[in-house]
Amino acid sequence: MSELPLEGWVPIRLFWQGGEPLVEWCYLGRERFTHPFFDSTIQLALQRPFNSLSRQHTTMAALGEWSQRSPGMRPSGFIFHMSRCGSTVVSQMLAALAEHVVVSEAGPLDALARAHLRAPLAPVEQRIEWLQWMVSALGQRRTDSEERYFIKFDARTTFELPLLRQAFPEVPWIFLYRDPVEVLVSLAGRPSSMTTPGMEQLLGLPISRNAGLSIEEHTAQILGLLCETAGRQFPDERGLLVNFRQIPGVVWERLPGQFGFAVSAGAVELMKAAAGFDAKNRSRRFEGDSARRQAEASEEIRRAAERWVAPAYQRLEEQRVQGLA
Repeated sequence: MSELPLEGWVPIRLFWQGGEPLVEWCYLGRERFTHPFFDSTIQLALQRPFNSLSRQHTTMAALGEWSQRSPGMRPSGFIFHMSRCGSTVVSQMLAALAEHVVVSEAGPLDALARAHLRAPLAPVEQRIEWLQWMVSALGQRRTDSEERYFIKFDARTTFELPLLRQAFPEVPWIFLYRDPVEVLVSLAGRPSSMTTPGMEQLLGLPISRNAGLSIEEHTAQILGLLCETAGRQFPDERGLLVNFRQIPGVVWERLPGQFGFAVSAGAVELMKAAAGFDAKNRSRRFEGDSARRQAEASEEIRRAAERWVAPAYQRLEEQRVQGLA
């Protein structure tokens, strides 16, 4: 395994054999991650003849050997979020700069963060090592201009924030959140796999959907737990809370200081240009939707938000304001 040529390859999936993950790789060459999501870049790469004919599979030990032979860039910052709250536009604004590598919701990394659900006997130290190896593999330089490396995690991975802080204690991070009514309206119109009934058991969450609990309440419970998990990490000098209302200005006003880099006037213009388009559909101009979501919110959504999310949301707001003081 140690002799496999992995230059230009990227891990794209995990397969489990008992309590041991195996890694599937795809050849990406020097292509950058510029799409809104990791999977979008990979799906296009998999359509190329070479990748349709040639795949590599390795053990985790080979991934570890690769991290020793070719250490990737150290992460400059992590992005956690509560879902439907502007995390994609933030990651796209960062990716607008050629010197940035932005890996957005990479399945193998998010899966390893939840490895305890598939490998409950794996020691925490082993899980941390797996995470460090995967972050190294995803952070390989693909062009000579790349200097900084950011990772946006799937919303579900916020539940594993304590483990990731333990694995990467030096990496600064942010947690993005939004008015829960607006998030719930979005999830009602376009449901997420995270809030699908039954997923709470797969995620090991301490909730259950009984016969008297509506889907709105079920979804709100999960959002509330996400916000509570993030809030429990503070105070943390490396953490920063960001409300959706602060986007896009916060990206060039606060994040450079948070993540340790400087921005030129030209870089700010590139970020502003990226923020002008729909983060998930670059062919459409961005249009604010807070007023529309508030207008569309049903009474059931408002009650669910108030009962299950509002306390944690208000606590985040208090912590954010205190952090700015």
